[in-house]
Amino acid sequence: MDQWRGLALVLVLVAHAFHESGRVDGLGRVGVNLFFFISGVLVFRSLATARDSGVWSRTRSFWFRRLRRLYPALLAYVGFFFLARFFCLSLPTHRFDYGFSYFFPTIPGVLLYWINYYPTPTPVLGQMWSLACEMQFYLLAPLIFWWGGIAVGRRNAVFGGLMVLLVVLGAAEPIILANPFDVVYKYHFEFAVWPMMVGFFCEYKKIWFSRFPHQLAVWTFRLVIGICAASLLPMACGFKSKLLVIAPGALLLIPCWLAYALHKPMQGPMGQALRWLGERTYSIYLWQQPFTICFFLPVLWWPLGALLAIPVGALWFRWFEFPFLSAARQTIGNVA
Repeated sequence: MDQWRGLALVLVLVAHAFHESGRVDGLGRVGVNLFFFISGVLVFRSLATARDSGVWSRTRSFWFRRLRRLYPALLAYVGFFFLARFFCLSLPTHRFDYGFSYFFPTIPGVLLYWINYYPTPTPVLGQMWSLACEMQFYLLAPLIFWWGGIAVGRRNAVFGGLMVLLVVLGAAEPIILANPFDVVYKYHFEFAVWPMMVGFFCEYKKIWFSRFPHQLAVWTFRLVIGICAASLLPMACGFKSKLLVIAPGALLLIPCWLAYALHKPMQGPMGQALRWLGERTYSIYLWQQPFTICFFLPVLWWPLGALLAIPVGALWFRWFEFPFLSAARQTIGNVA
């Protein structure tokens, strides 16, 4: 899963690096949807394998582990830009109001994870919408898990029903909203979080997919990858439509799931590189926006800025994320 999380990060980096070209619109949302799906899978797995006894003890342990890992890097990031705001205002290429009166009111929404309902967050904190959606699901996931109980029929109804409801809401977003890409609405939990519930349900039914015929899985994998790649061609040729990228891009969840369920990781240097990125995705994701679409750098430098976010994020991971990982997680993949 770390490899696919790394791929999701690459999609976001490419989307922001070439955002002003108009040729990659929607690619970032495809990456976020993939990341959400992976998070949903891991959330169910964590809840299902927790050693704590009792509903409240498991829930409290789950929430504490998430906050312990995510909050230090977030606090450090917000604190850095709180102190750096005066320097950023002096940059000649800067286009946004980054003054105290604009930055400070956004902070509670970031730290309390409701920034996705904030209409116009300051750009250096705008990427936190996805973290807010994720944390909102983290808060609800233990309740959903225990609501499902232990009976198979009840779990199918609860988990499957919620998955269908959220998928329908996500698919209906362009119909429900007059402007489906208006920042006031497009990041709302009810429209954006459907991939997490899909991942949650898929992990619950993982034994189904482990019986999937190998050869059929291979052909399905190749077919979906081809469809996703083909969906990018019209935009690369100048035809701009986010929906034609985001909708087929949702199919990318299928090869991700097949690779995971059938234990087929990517091999070679590419697999190792994606895994390395995946282990550091959170910290790199925090830093990619200031180096790209915040306009702190000239537009022509944004591809370089996206690359620069990788070592900066890796350092941020080492200082503010790795020390707060569980002992087991620190040893996986030699992330130290």
